[in-house]
Amino acid sequence: MKCKFICPSCGAEYSTDEPIWRCNCGSYLDLDYNPVFDKTKLPEEKTLWRYSQVLPLDIKSAVSFNEGYTPLITMNFWGMDVLGKLDFLMPSGSFKDRGAAIMISKCRELGIKEIVEDSSGNSACAISAYCAKAGIKANIYMPAGNSAGKTVQVRAYGASLHLIEGNRIDCANAALEGATKSYYAAHAWNPYFLHGTKTVIYEILEQMEWQTPDYFFAPVGSGSQILGVYLGLKELVSAGIIKRMPKLMAVQSEKCSPLKDYVNGIETPVSSHNPSIAEGIAIHRPVRLKQIVEAVIKTGGDFVTVDDDTIIEALKASAAQGVYIEPTSASAVAALKQYANDLPAGSKVVVALTGNGLKASAKIDGIIS
Repeated sequence: MKCKFICPSCGAEYSTDEPIWRCNCGSYLDLDYNPVFDKTKLPEEKTLWRYSQVLPLDIKSAVSFNEGYTPLITMNFWGMDVLGKLDFLMPSGSFKDRGAAIMISKCRELGIKEIVEDSSGNSACAISAYCAKAGIKANIYMPAGNSAGKTVQVRAYGASLHLIEGNRIDCANAALEGATKSYYAAHAWNPYFLHGTKTVIYEILEQMEWQTPDYFFAPVGSGSQILGVYLGLKELVSAGIIKRMPKLMAVQSEKCSPLKDYVNGIETPVSSHNPSIAEGIAIHRPVRLKQIVEAVIKTGGDFVTVDDDTIIEALKASAAQGVYIEPTSASAVAALKQYANDLPAGSKVVVALTGNGLKASAKIDGIIS
């Protein structure tokens, strides 16, 4: 199915055959793409490419490690049974592989030879891995001081790593300067990334025998997972597969909570460093902030903030069940504590476990010691 870029701000349209990453007006772009999902036509393979009928590219150009279809397991936190989606088991160790697979496949389809990306860590790792497989040169910008495991991983994939002093805004500004010379394959800006991350909700629904969960808890930084989930849910409703959407629960650190601040009419203070142990969600000004807020509100969800102590408690509670996640991922688990006694009995709750603890072992060692 053909698609085109469309600007949600000014309405401008662009061909997806051109290497464009933002509108001339300065806004991010979305895809005008409306596939109709037919669950009776699913292939046998158990990867995210199982849902190729709703992916906006020619899968012949796919850059893939046969990723996806991660386990959905029962866990218990604060006396509440939930389903944990183990997306930290993706090839590079986080859910970002879903978005990277689709975005870098599109880059290869367009003949792009070199890209720039800025990230707190997991996107950098995912995009470096897929660029290595695709033979595309990756220039990665990361905040200095973030988890060393992620910087080592990026270097190991052969990417050119630029460590930037300051916060995520400083890092993004440095990457934009670098993008004057090569394609800016930014996960926060690129709509193909979102069409990759949407596959997680297709998997979850199928693993739940197409029964809709009541709540979906996810850590939110740039919003690439929760926006992908909302995109997938809209497609599933349109196809008649589900009749309602789960409440999307957007989890942020109380030290950096631009979503809740925006809803409350508060300016998010910008710190010169990473304010929380949940480094992956310490993004003061998400590019798609208004889009994230709209998705959460339309599903009847909520904006939840958690403190570092509860994140540590959640990380330990997860590890005690054999599931080793990084602090950013543990923030979604931490949010469950606030709802453990308030959700209706029998509620079906899914929590996104997004990043592998091995990426932050030095930090976790300090926590558990």
